[in-house]
Amino acid sequence: MRPSLKEIADRAAAEAERQAICLALHATRGNKSEAARLLRVDYKTLHLKTKRYSIEARGISGVVT
Repeated sequence: MRPSLKEIADRAAAEAERQAICLALHATRGNKSEAARLLRVDYKTLHLKTKRYSIEARGISGVVT
């Protein structure tokens, strides 16, 4: 069965959000407080989203690959 348009849109939005978080963490060398400021979200929101998407801030360098 094919996914609905809403399911496709939801997946695309989640992937875009995950990528934005990863880019912000790379730009701030893993500093969640600075990344939250860049993304204009509360630290707690960023923390919850990193857990949701299984994103580890530790070990992130400033280089995006």
